Amino acid sequence: MVNFTDVIEPATLLKAPSKPEELSQGAILDTFNTCGDRARARALRKSLQRLADGRAPDDPLREMAREVLSGRVGLREAARIPAYAEALGERMKQGWREFDQLSPEERKNQEAAARTYLWEQKAEIDEERRTRGRAHHD
Repeated sequence: MVNFTDVIEPATLLKAPSKPEELSQGAILDTFNTCGDRARARALRKSLQRLADGRAPDDPLREMAREVLSGRVGLREAARIPAYAEALGERMKQGWREFDQLSPEERKNQEAAARTYLWEQKAEIDEERRTRGRAHHD
């Protein structure tokens, strides 16, 4: 089964297209829109890091993630590069097909896990801010 966090941050499960074929390039780009939400941005960065570290050396998604994390290419720009867009689109379609096979209870569990994951990312950020704040006052 596709681990959605290997491709997209879990919050995307909360706004999934109803059919895999609805995954256009625009939908892929919307997936990367964190709307200034630091928790979603962190989750996305972690997903990119997993792609960069855990894929086969010749996998276009690994190359894309490494290019984005290095700053050589922006995420939106990378999603417009044909080789990356094709690989990402196929991986996302596979994930949505598998998501469609889940029972309603399994979907609810996935959605709850996505919300929990984002809450954990926010908690990490808040703790880091508190720690930095204490360090500046010491």
